[in-house]
Amino acid sequence: MGKSFELLGLAAFNIFIALILSMTFLTKGNTKVSALTETNVTHFITEAADVAGGKRQEMDQFSITEYFLAHIADHGLFTSTIEFTIPEMEASSRTLEMDKNNYISHVLEGSKAMTKRETEVKIEYIKIAEGGKSAKVNTTNYERGVMPVEDGMGEARMMPVTGTSYCEQELVLSDKHIIQMAGASCSTNIDFSDSY
Repeated sequence: MGKSFELLGLAAFNIFIALILSMTFLTKGNTKVSALTETNVTHFITEAADVAGGKRQEMDQFSITEYFLAHIADHGLFTSTIEFTIPEMEASSRTLEMDKNNYISHVLEGSKAMTKRETEVKIEYIKIAEGGKSAKVNTTNYERGVMPVEDGMGEARMMPVTGTSYCEQELVLSDKHIIQMAGASCSTNIDFSDSY
């Protein structure tokens, strides 16, 4: 496979990482809470899988953007150390870092690319800080689907992709009493394959 496949493979990789991160960082609604609790943090994280997995069909790109603006802290920073494998290429790794605006843009661009999408999030650990104004949450996120990747000859082919991401997230309670993501650090493995 040629250089163009590598470049498009990386483009597809960027779309996929945005999708898996969106599952990590999103939720639906502007429910106000007086303090973070294990119950409302669990609800926040669990709903994220529905939004990122396309299960919130009532949300168009505009409403997703509005949601992100409300539910990601202005200083939010999201990083992931990613290892990925594309057939006929050496395994590679890189670090992706996004601020709030880059993250929103990245997710909106990438959300349309994947088909046959399946997602799951598992909450491993929640620790609420004293006073209920912040929380640390560890999650494992699973995702798989099919997306277009150039084959090196200028043709796009649909290629299965799977990903697993282990994340340590920080949630905060905003001044408006809305749960927000203040940041996350993830370790992600992504595999492109020839069969689903």
